[in-house]
Amino acid sequence: MQQNYIELIKAVGEKEFDSRLSELQKQVNEFLDRAGYVSTEEEKGCVECNDRILYHVLLDYYSDILRLKEFHGIKHTITDKNIAYLAYWILKRKPIQVPNSVEEDKDIFINERFVCYIITYECLQQKQKKSSDHKLNEQSMKKYDRYIDLLLYFLKYRECSAQMLELLIETFKMGIVFGEEL
Repeated sequence: MQQNYIELIKAVGEKEFDSRLSELQKQVNEFLDRAGYVSTEEEKGCVECNDRILYHVLLDYYSDILRLKEFHGIKHTITDKNIAYLAYWILKRKPIQVPNSVEEDKDIFINERFVCYIITYECLQQKQKKSSDHKLNEQSMKKYDRYIDLLLYFLKYRECSAQMLELLIETFKMGIVFGEEL
């Protein structure tokens, strides 16, 4: 491992890094299960997460976050920024891979679908902490589905920087806020 990475892990803390890697692996597995990608022993290799690439996603993420903290002289970054930088590196490194032939277009963009899952999951989790009512009516569900389609389109075909993703997360959360008032 490069010396820079060893020092990065020391700066983050080995326990913190390992814990975050485990959490990220758990999120990937949960996403794959919910999206119907979990394979049985007979269907070996349907979709897999390359743990070495995921490890580098986390190294790059922490490198950016530590640089931001140092530049701004802060101890903590806001949750939205953390989500955005993690999403950016997932899109860049593409840790989830389909080793066999691709049968559907959705399989080509599996990392983009995972990033969409992370963004919406984290934003909705923050919303759930503030509200006890989690059900969407039919009209709201249609709007949500349209938003997800638009988000996936953006992640697939547009240049995404971490800063753009942070703004995207903020707009999603503003939609939640304004949706409550309408």
